[in-house]
Amino acid sequence: MSDVDPNDMVYCPYDKAHKMLRKKLQQHIIKCREYFKDEIELMVCPFNKAHLIPEPEFFQHTKTCDDRKIIAHYQHNAAAELVEDTKHEKIETEENWDDDDVPDYDPEAYASNANVLRSAKGIFPAQRKAFVKEERKRLLEEQSDDDTANDNINLPQAMPIPTRITTSTSNRSAPYKLSNRQR
Repeated sequence: MSDVDPNDMVYCPYDKAHKMLRKKLQQHIIKCREYFKDEIELMVCPFNKAHLIPEPEFFQHTKTCDDRKIIAHYQHNAAAELVEDTKHEKIETEENWDDDDVPDYDPEAYASNANVLRSAKGIFPAQRKAFVKEERKRLLEEQSDDDTANDNINLPQAMPIPTRITTSTSNRSAPYKLSNRQR
């Protein structure tokens, strides 16, 4: 706490023994207001909600509040005028996307026709099983359509999975068929 700027430290309006960082004051006021609700009546400053003042001092505070100057500055000053270098010419175009008669995009309709893996969430297990079954059928049909369209493309074939082979000369089984030299 020694490296904290002393201007950032404030006191609680309900209990002067409470000292905290200015950024923590709002949270603290909520707690102290609840704790001291029957004992202390404080009025809220109209210029800054963090200013809680006892009723006898309220009128004097509203005259001298630092935040009042900020509000008064905006009330009495004229609005900022645009400078010519900040203005730009209107861009004319013949294209208007509002006039196009295009149907709305429906992601579910697109996904049901595309080669996309969909998942069913929030449905009963029986419905989910039926959905998965339909999805498998749909995707396998699309895959078979793609295979017939791409017959002239040579794709690498999947490697066969090795199987356990037992030899008749030995009582033990070899996990893979290996030559004698490698055993």
